[in-house]
Order: sequence, then C-alpha cells, then structure tokens
Amino acid sequence: MNDNIIKELKEQTKWLRFLALPNLKKTIEENLQTKEQQKIYSLTDGKNSTYEIAKKLSIEGIKVSHMTIYNYWKKWNVLGLVIPSEKYSGRFEKIINLEDLDIK
Repeated sequence: MNDNIIKELKEQTKWLRFLALPNLKKTIEENLQTKEQQKIYSLTDGKNSTYEIAKKLSIEGIKVSHMTIYNYWKKWNVLGLVIPSEKYSGRFEKIINLEDLDIK
C-alpha cells in the first residue's frame, strides 16, 4: 500500500480516537455502574468464556451466573463496547481497558 495512504489512515485514526473517547467513556460509565460489571468487562478478553469469568469472580467472592455475563455481553455488543472474539466463537472482547479511560 502507498506510504502516503498509510500515513493518512494513521492520522485519521488518531483524530477519530480523540473524538470518540469522551462519548466512549460516558457510555462505559453509564453501562458499567457496578464493580461486578466492571470486573466482568475487564475479564472480557476474547479468550475467557462466561463460565471462566463466573469462576474467576466466584474466587473473589462475587457470585454471578454465566447467563448474567452472557446477557451483559449481548447488551455491550449492541452498544459497541465489546466485539466478537476472532478466535473463539460465542465469546467477546472489550474494545478498551478501563484503566485507559481512568476508570478503576
């Protein structure tokens, strides 16, 4: 691909991210209001299944069913907060780390 095209695409990507971040942060804050939801989102890496996330949270003393996690995934997918995993069918991956938005 032409170097000028690549340079222009990188420039556009930089500005798109800049423009999108405030809305993204607001959407995440409105839809990940509990620590449970934030932990589920953080563990949504495209590799972990709903069962694996539920088990990891159970170790931390957080009781959540795999279906609750799946329902969050469906909602977050519609909102654009997660994308389908490229490697694992039926699993999702977060589009950004919460720490990158200063959400802890």
